[in-house]
Amino acid sequence: MRSRMQQTIGKVPLEALLWLVGLTLLALMDPRGDHLLSLCPFSWVLESGCPGCGLGHGIAFLARGEWRASWEAHPLTVPAVLLLLWRCGRLLYFHYRYV
Repeated sequence: MRSRMQQTIGKVPLEALLWLVGLTLLALMDPRGDHLLSLCPFSWVLESGCPGCGLGHGIAFLARGEWRASWEAHPLTVPAVLLLLWRCGRLLYFHYRYV
């Protein structure tokens, strides 16, 4: 028998689950700490990084209420987070509405 939590998680659309877990992990990271490894392949090749560089730090700063630091890390942090949360909400809404 599966627990109630396993049944609920099993019903969540995978895309929504991955976005929510990713946002949560980014929000929990220490934006001022040392980073030994970057997951961005552009940062491995280009010194200037990619257009998305700084979003992870921006999300971590935003989760701590540091609006200015979030803006300085990446100006599109707030729109990106809102867009991803909207996407997750739509996925969950349509999934549970038609299940």
